[in-house]
Amino acid sequence: MRALAAALLLAVAAGRAGAEADGDDVRFHQIVVVKPGDTMWAIANKYLKDPARWDEILKHNRLPTKDPTVALPGMTLRVPIRLIKTHLRAAHLVYAVNRVLHRRRETADWRSSALAMELFQGDTLRTLEESRARVKLLDRELLSLEPNSMAVIKPLDRDAELELKSGSVFAGHSRVVTDTAFVTPRTRDTRYAASIEPDLTTRVDVYRGVAGVRGQGSVVEVPAGMSTRVQPGLAPAAPRSIADGIEIESRALEYASAAQVGGGAAPQPRGPAGLARAPEADASNLRFDLESLRVGLPIMGYRVQAAVDRDFQQTVFDKKFEAEDRLSPGDEGIKPGAYWWRISMIDLLGTEGRFSEPRYYTVGIKRAASAVTSDLKHAIVVASPADDSFVDADNVRVAGTLRDERLRVEVSGKAARADRDGNFAVTVPLKDGVNEIIIAVFDPAGNSTKISRRVTRR
Repeated sequence: MRALAAALLLAVAAGRAGAEADGDDVRFHQIVVVKPGDTMWAIANKYLKDPARWDEILKHNRLPTKDPTVALPGMTLRVPIRLIKTHLRAAHLVYAVNRVLHRRRETADWRSSALAMELFQGDTLRTLEESRARVKLLDRELLSLEPNSMAVIKPLDRDAELELKSGSVFAGHSRVVTDTAFVTPRTRDTRYAASIEPDLTTRVDVYRGVAGVRGQGSVVEVPAGMSTRVQPGLAPAAPRSIADGIEIESRALEYASAAQVGGGAAPQPRGPAGLARAPEADASNLRFDLESLRVGLPIMGYRVQAAVDRDFQQTVFDKKFEAEDRLSPGDEGIKPGAYWWRISMIDLLGTEGRFSEPRYYTVGIKRAASAVTSDLKHAIVVASPADDSFVDADNVRVAGTLRDERLRVEVSGKAARADRDGNFAVTVPLKDGVNEIIIAVFDPAGNSTKISRRVTRR
């Protein structure tokens, strides 16, 4: 079967993407435009979390056949969002100051936005006076919206990550389009600001790297420290020095700091140690970092370091562990506080590898109590085993899906690795009689919930 050459247009989801009853509301669907010769089975394999559920697409489309191997003659298909692979969705709102509004595609109502909410192709985000927002795309790139701004996430009819309607946005390796200009980063480290002035002129200020700015069929290359303006109906002006270098540098530093914490709050000055920031989570998350680093690697052990500074000049903890030792930072006698952490693997020959990227975690600090939200309870789907099931084998396969890439999962007290689509699967040994298997899911804030499955070995 030839490779699927279809272009995917991501539509929107009003409400929770995981809702099971989505009816025929277009807001709960994504649009897949196929080319002649593409088949239902090929589309299911590329886009669906479970390709075996291809027949559910039939419920929402009028197709000439129910045979999944028959080519579809250039059709447009509506696919329920709840079936679509997570990495094919558009973005998440990861930071918001004051009131930030959003509007789903093909709707007129503005609604208050919530942190971690999903934004889909064609959704519009709006910041009000003294409000700010950051959006993280699924390739982990950030887009930072300034006050009094409005932007469309992944506009349907424009080949860009964001369409700026008003205000200003700071971006990295993402394409931004306006009514008068199209901005394309030329280097991976490009950082730039795009703003719309009162007369609808687009201004592009490049802090780092190079950006190509197109307008009226002409393109200018804008290097770091330079700026261009694109007036309605005119080609981009020749680049010139940025008028306010201090302002663009401040925005660039805030953007870089935010990127280090996944888009959250940027660092604030604190003492001679330099910049400190809001911790990502409790240091217990290091267990998950360790599992991710060692997947597929035969190791003798690992080394863990903690420091008060990101450069690890003031180390407070440095210890080597055997491969099977359980990492529990809270039991190591470290003074309560927030620290930078990093891990290196030690191979079977005793050679220590390079350290991982530093992560900023707390240890020994009691977090404010907060109830586990219903959203978190619904953020995990356990596909198997069924509760109160009976098996004749020595073990059972525990499988499921996480609906958010930031979540972590443990099965019977051991970290389980999820793939890019959120799917996880582990094998759990069983004893004779009744076994209770606990599946626990954690979010970065320290909230957690548990799901129990009772399995009886006969």
